Amino acid sequence: MKRAFSFILITLLSIVLVACGNDSNNKEKQTSKEDTKNKPKTIEIQSKYQVRGKKDDGSDAKSVSEKVTVPTNPKKVVVLDYGALDTIEALGAKDVVKGVPKGEGKATLPKFLDEFKDDKYINTGSLKEVNFDKIAEINPDLILFSGRTSGTEVQDELKKAAPDAARLYVGADDKNYLNSIEENTTNLGKIFEKESKAKALNKDLKDKVKEVKTKASKSNDKAMYLLVNEGELSTFGPGSRFGSLIYDTLGLKPSAKDVKVAGHGQPISYEYITEKNPDIIYAMDRGKAIGGKETSKAALSNDVIKNVKAIKHHNVVQVDPQLWYLSSGGVRTTVKQIDEVMKGLK
Repeated sequence: MKRAFSFILITLLSIVLVACGNDSNNKEKQTSKEDTKNKPKTIEIQSKYQVRGKKDDGSDAKSVSEKVTVPTNPKKVVVLDYGALDTIEALGAKDVVKGVPKGEGKATLPKFLDEFKDDKYINTGSLKEVNFDKIAEINPDLILFSGRTSGTEVQDELKKAAPDAARLYVGADDKNYLNSIEENTTNLGKIFEKESKAKALNKDLKDKVKEVKTKASKSNDKAMYLLVNEGELSTFGPGSRFGSLIYDTLGLKPSAKDVKVAGHGQPISYEYITEKNPDIIYAMDRGKAIGGKETSKAALSNDVIKNVKAIKHHNVVQVDPQLWYLSSGGVRTTVKQIDEVMKGLK
């Protein structure tokens, strides 16, 4: 009798222990599922860019290559690049933008980004001078930046202001211009889960490039990109900041092939313009872009260049300085730039 009772007791205890073990395992599995569910979804993006040094010719620039873990559908984003900001707006993801650089008195925002003047978007300073206190106040989970804010000092301060934020470079590569813009758009589409919209935007850009490239291939006209800065002149050739789009991507013929690649272009004289004698001049007034004195039209009225073909035939395109100088590199801003290039191809 005792043996039978002991056997029954042991059997019951075994059943209870197994049940407890199963219950514990189920709870662990449930907790694991909940942890996975609550954990933010992320993607890895390879970020490559050049950090400019102090030399204008870029000879002391440093290459950066890093894998960045970026949250998808971030809730609070700081965008320090106008081209990327326009792309985000085009993707339909502007509601998560919490901070943008507007400059003093909100003066530097281009007209096509006027909606970001609203006070619900915190002013993070200017494109070059970042207000780190405002970024700390936002406490973002993602910061998008480009060349003007890629320097080591700025990045170190951004780490301090927002230690938990992912920081991703979204500037265009002058040596691989079109592909880098498409890649950035694709990456932003993945981040904000707007991949089909990003694909459509890239198609619009490709179609626009093809249209202008075809027209440029049938023209013998030679072009010059001229930057006017309060009376001082400089030009940009193939492989340069503005020349990459005009010459390398769209296929326009340069009036000069030996232009030095430099951040602010190669300084030139009126005599240089006369010597190269371009059929098309794309003129950009830097002073106007940064709220300074407008001098481009006066400069192009100089008698020394009155016989230049572009001047004589009234083929001077005054490009939008806020678009070209402040907002290049976005998928939609590039389409707008290409539309301006098209005006010179009569």
